[in-house]
Amino acid sequence: MNNCSRKYDGPIKSKERTSQKILDAVGEIIKEKGYAGLKIKNVAERAKVNRKTLYDCFGNFDNLVETYIKRKDYYMSFRDQADQLVNKYNKESARELVQTLLVGQLENFSTDKEMQKILLWHLSEDNPLLLAINEERERIGGKFMELSIEEFAGTNVDIRLRIGLLIGGIYQLVYNAKKEKGLFCGIDLANKDTLDRLRLTLIQMIGEAFEKGKHP
Repeated sequence: MNNCSRKYDGPIKSKERTSQKILDAVGEIIKEKGYAGLKIKNVAERAKVNRKTLYDCFGNFDNLVETYIKRKDYYMSFRDQADQLVNKYNKESARELVQTLLVGQLENFSTDKEMQKILLWHLSEDNPLLLAINEERERIGGKFMELSIEEFAGTNVDIRLRIGLLIGGIYQLVYNAKKEKGLFCGIDLANKDTLDRLRLTLIQMIGEAFEKGKHP
């Protein structure tokens, strides 16, 4: 009987406990060493399990990494509720949805060191696993984007490009904040007051775009 199927007393089954321990090890390695340290040997040693247990829990190493990233990724957290959110906000309140999503992305990405390194991994090499995850992320985000685009039909406001620039700006500012004296356009995102002002600015810029769409 393997470690993933043995039962223990208590509310959490052995497989769930062991799987979570392995996923935690993945996160610790990414945070400390980046994707270069993400090797099956390192994960097994950090989780204090053998390779057979890791395979019993996740099938193969790619499945393990995919499971970890999907649990951490901001937009993946909406995959089971994307349709409900679109129905909830609908066309008339698309502005509120976009503001909520982008502010949430800023807050999530600015504090999630593992996802910062995973995005750098994605940008630095054409990894099939990361490309597939990105495609799924795009499908989820696309549902929200289509709701916004409807709002701008027949106007000269390209909301897709505006949102893309804002998201790219979030990534750039966060990465610069991690460097020594990491200023970008004089912006110090490591300063809490600056982060608060950035939240407000995101809300203002999105609101201004929607107002321009109404009065082109």
